[in-house]
Amino acid sequence: MTYLKSGFKTAANLALIGTLFISACNSENKTNTNAADTAVQDKTLTEVTSTTEAADSTKLSFDTKDIPFSTKEIGTFPYLKAPADYKFNDITKSDLKTVHFAVNGVLMPVEGKTYSTNIYKISEGAAPFNMEVVQREYDKVIKELGGVKVSSNLLAGQVEKVGQKLLEAEGDHAYTIIGVNEYTLGHVNTYIIKTAKAEVWVELSLYQNGGYIYILEKAV
Repeated sequence: MTYLKSGFKTAANLALIGTLFISACNSENKTNTNAADTAVQDKTLTEVTSTTEAADSTKLSFDTKDIPFSTKEIGTFPYLKAPADYKFNDITKSDLKTVHFAVNGVLMPVEGKTYSTNIYKISEGAAPFNMEVVQREYDKVIKELGGVKVSSNLLAGQVEKVGQKLLEAEGDHAYTIIGVNEYTLGHVNTYIIKTAKAEVWVELSLYQNGGYIYILEKAV
């Protein structure tokens, strides 16, 4: 009888030890799993943050040194005119102004002499404003002058990041005058013509029925 009680006691103790061991293992596994999950999350967050910061840093520290110098005679400021059958209207000029231009879809400030205006069809008639014709014409002319395109759109959130009021005060951006929407953000074209004396920045921003052009000469 004593043996049986002792046996039951020993078995009970072994069962208890086993239960505690399993519980401890499960707890340790859970702790390790949680730690691993946290590590993965932290690593992912770090990688995303680092990648984002690196991308933003690259875009914001854009250097025109990689853009070749134009070997063409580009004329005198503002260098560009309206395409055939179109005209400039409501021209604004400044000897020194800071204007934001998109580079790879990200806005960055550039300071210099400016000329900006909207682009109108001389006579609407049977052929209204044609965005494709206007953009194709400037693509062609600026390329012939030795310029390059550095952006063809504006990323969502950039207007809010820089400040709606600030960009509105600059004037002649289709995305602030007409409104920030998928269409206007998708038709912001930035070009740079680099000469030995200056960088010429050009923004052509378009909407369904018209367009705006911003030309800035930055002395170098």
